[in-house]
Amino acid sequence: MPFRIIERETDEWNATLEEINSREYDYVKLNRMSTFIDIGIAPFSLGIGFDGSLVLPATEDYRTKESALEKFNQTLGILLLGGIYSESVQPDNISYGTLFFDGYIKIHGGSSGLVAGFHKSIRSKLVGTLDSIKLLEPKSIKTSEIESAYKIGKSIIENLPNLSANMLLDGTSHYVRSQWSESLIFLWTSIEQLINQIWEQEIIKSEIEGVIEGRTDFLKDYRTWTTSTRIETLFQKGFIPFGVYKFLNLARKTRNDFIHNGKPLTKEKVENALIGLFQVVSLIISDYKSTDKLDETLEVIRQNQRGGLFPKKTKLEKNEVTHWLETPPIPGDSHWGKKEYEIIEELVLKPIRKE
Repeated sequence: MPFRIIERETDEWNATLEEINSREYDYVKLNRMSTFIDIGIAPFSLGIGFDGSLVLPATEDYRTKESALEKFNQTLGILLLGGIYSESVQPDNISYGTLFFDGYIKIHGGSSGLVAGFHKSIRSKLVGTLDSIKLLEPKSIKTSEIESAYKIGKSIIENLPNLSANMLLDGTSHYVRSQWSESLIFLWTSIEQLINQIWEQEIIKSEIEGVIEGRTDFLKDYRTWTTSTRIETLFQKGFIPFGVYKFLNLARKTRNDFIHNGKPLTKEKVENALIGLFQVVSLIISDYKSTDKLDETLEVIRQNQRGGLFPKKTKLEKNEVTHWLETPPIPGDSHWGKKEYEIIEELVLKPIRKE
């Protein structure tokens, strides 16, 4: 998840700027668990720490990074479907540690990622100046909201047996990071999983009079019934409305152009796959009656997309700045002054003359 404080009903996080700068904030609380949720690994549960960390028991099933990663991202994918914005965990951010009987957890090691390093540093009061400001008025979420979202997401994913929650989460996570090629691959694969589900339920298993030998095997043949052919057939039979059909075909064309011809991708092109995917999910869980069941989740994903390379606003008003930190000047800054500095002649920029 993005960094958020996970609060129980009686919790409160109100570290002041002075406490953060002097490293006198309540670091102990950041090492405490906030809740455990049932994710189907009884008699164990998945733990969620006050600082948003996820914890799995080090049983044989979860002793490798690969197995732990799969379960973490499956859970976060379900939470995303339930309305809690989440992003995929990366392998280098998985650590090992000790969960004490009183509900506190200590990270020992095993990770080299920036996210894991951040969590370990704020828990131990060894956090750097630029990272520590994240502890000032961070976003928070109640444990009851997480538990409710997981139940909602679980009820959705149970109706989508072909869909990998991990795959969907990877697609949306790459989307918000502007990693268009990775996002398109995961989003389109998720779309294919859902199209196959509708195909199996509404075409292959549909009741017809009599028995036609070989019909089932024929309809399962991906060479004859490609994804594009299945989408077209489902559209003609009324399972996919025109609006969704349009998004899916635009996404399919983008995917084909990228895979076969290496054509560059843009946000607008990949967004067709994002919208199409969530609308197909909505169709399935509403028995083909609605395409907007997950519009709020879709909007949350859009809101969390990383900004452009250059800021649209170059000057902030006084009331927009609550705290600031002066950074050391470098040669070229207006406040560098007259201090001497190293100059390498071959690196000095020279004007380009127009012919």
